[in-house]
Amino acid sequence: MVDYEITEGALGAIVAQALEGLEGVRLIAPGAKTLGELFKRSKPVRVERGPEGLLVDLVLSVDYGRPIPALAQEVQKAVAEALFVATGERVGAVNLTVAQVEYREDHAA
Repeated sequence: MVDYEITEGALGAIVAQALEGLEGVRLIAPGAKTLGELFKRSKPVRVERGPEGLLVDLVLSVDYGRPIPALAQEVQKAVAEALFVATGERVGAVNLTVAQVEYREDHAA
């Protein structure tokens, strides 16, 4: 049996890749002044291991006009599936903070 460890950075890259396939949502730019910083989430992606499996915290920016509840469900499903496929580990929770709504002319609803 091979013993290995997957770093938080590698898990974060898997999460970022999962979000690339979704329209209207992206990770908030690192270092931006956001609501997430008020909750001590200095990084847009945080992945921890807990008794229930992987626990993911995301700080996101969404496009104006996108229905946030439906988009949140898409994000949670995509992230959980990507992490499970890549690691084989169960995902206990994908928590989202929408810290920014952006009006983008090229993607306006």
